[in-house]
Amino acid sequence: MSRLTVKVIARLCLIALIFLINLLTTGCALYQKPNSSNKSSDQSYSDTANRPANEYTQDGDLEKFRLSQTQAGLKNTEIGDQELETIPTEINESVEMWIRYFQGRGREHMERYLARSTRYEALMKKVLRDNKLPEDLFYIALIESGFSSRAFSHASAVGYWQFIRGTGKRYKLQINKMVDERRDPVLATQAAAEYFKDLYGIFNSWYLSMAAYNVGEGRVLRAVRKYKTKDFWELARHRKALPSETDNYVPKFIAAKLIAKNPDKYGFEGIDYMTPIEFDHMTFNQPVNLRQMADKMNINYEDFKDLNPKFKGEVAPLDSDSKLSLRIPAGTSEIAMNAAQSSIASVVDFVPDQKDTQEYKVRRGDSLASVARKYRTSVAFLREINDFSRKKRIKVGQTILVPDRTPLKDRSQTADRKKKEKNEKKISDFYIVKKGDSLASIAEKFNLSVHELSRANNLKRKSKLRAGVRLVIPKEI
Repeated sequence: MSRLTVKVIARLCLIALIFLINLLTTGCALYQKPNSSNKSSDQSYSDTANRPANEYTQDGDLEKFRLSQTQAGLKNTEIGDQELETIPTEINESVEMWIRYFQGRGREHMERYLARSTRYEALMKKVLRDNKLPEDLFYIALIESGFSSRAFSHASAVGYWQFIRGTGKRYKLQINKMVDERRDPVLATQAAAEYFKDLYGIFNSWYLSMAAYNVGEGRVLRAVRKYKTKDFWELARHRKALPSETDNYVPKFIAAKLIAKNPDKYGFEGIDYMTPIEFDHMTFNQPVNLRQMADKMNINYEDFKDLNPKFKGEVAPLDSDSKLSLRIPAGTSEIAMNAAQSSIASVVDFVPDQKDTQEYKVRRGDSLASVARKYRTSVAFLREINDFSRKKRIKVGQTILVPDRTPLKDRSQTADRKKKEKNEKKISDFYIVKKGDSLASIAEKFNLSVHELSRANNLKRKSKLRAGVRLVIPKEI
């Protein structure tokens, strides 16, 4: 090849490279809002209003989510490895015991979980399906958290999928003073999907993978080796092979799945199901105060936080790439952009949601355990809301966050007096209990709630009434 030919080829390659760079630059610019003379250029953003629904961002979140497009996508889903995508449903005495529990003592919990399930079902099942995992793993979140982002266990597990801090960080969930991605329905489900893929790769069994999700893969591996079986039910029959909670984990999952898939069959009728979640996604380059932004968008703050539950307080900070990703109600990108521009947080620090926490100044003799007892909480929860490590010790004079409730023994006389005066103002009459009366029937007679009647008489909801007892009938003046 001549030297001239080499030069020509090199020049052609250079021209092609320049063309490709220009093409990419132009393409990227399509998602940048141009500066306007009457809007601040400090708050740039990108939105997803015109992008295809249900695609992912670089950090694993969904660009936008629409229920209709998810349902349409189901028709074109191809089934791959049947064994990988199918969880067996074995019904035995243990499963039937859990069905009876949910129908009886646990009915109130199951009704609440079923009501929440429709909020996240399509979203979480999509993430699982996109990871080529069985959609039925969705019901693991039902028994773990009841689909509550704020679920917190005695073992300091947090969020929908109940990740402890170490496992959450292993699967790249951000956890710090201001952000906890274990509370995020998309990012936490992505992490759970990765974890389940790893577990299935170890055990090649969904039942053993679920057991390992509950108690840890190490404990299950030791049990498999010791008892020389990979049959979960066989391990469950050995009393000391696995913890009792783990023995019950799989049958509890199966029972919950059966009920959730066919609630009417199991007597769960008339459930007030929540509306499925839908959203758009925007990226900003400034931190914002979520409460102010919600107010300027004329939407409920709690609803806005429900879309963005990973933020612990009111302030949403930038991530490690100096960006802020927010979910917004579907179709509100222009309103959200304007609201964000006027809601920039001047100070980036943890601002607790109202009524969630209060500050406490550590006194001489205090420890995390004594403060936890004082505020009727756990050491694990104090560590969580203060972002303390296990080795962290509190010091005299230090200010820490505690649950916003005053212990009974520390209530001031002033507060007691005000409460008493308030109750006295409400009292207008008395009622003598008759045979056959109940709190519900008396409350209905006087157009009250059972809670109001019980509170006025210092009674519990299940208290039995005796004929001849005099009840206070509260009434607003």
